[in-house]
Amino acid sequence: MATFLLSGFQPTATTKAPPQPLEQVSIVSVVQGSVSGQMKVRFNRVPRAVDYDVRRGAVPSGGGMPTAWTEERTTKTSLIIDNLTAGTTYAFQVRAFGRSGSTDWSDAVIRIAV
Repeated sequence: MATFLLSGFQPTATTKAPPQPLEQVSIVSVVQGSVSGQMKVRFNRVPRAVDYDVRRGAVPSGGGMPTAWTEERTTKTSLIIDNLTAGTTYAFQVRAFGRSGSTDWSDAVIRIAV
């Protein structure tokens, strides 16, 4: 290193900056699809996100959050969800994944499937 420094060159740092955490993702809309039992979930794009998990679960008749969730992964900022039971209330949430890990789940959006 001493000889290198005498040459007039300066060493550069060899440590890389850690990946920055992702911004929180949120649902923009949940609307009825083109057929019964279908909903389209749209959410905001998150810089540096590689893909997204969208989950849904039936809300218990007494209210509250679902006890069981079904998840689907997508690289797009919208997802059409099929095979929902008409008349059932569902909660929808999304989270983003990137090199630094994942975000927290978004706030839930509650909709009744028709």
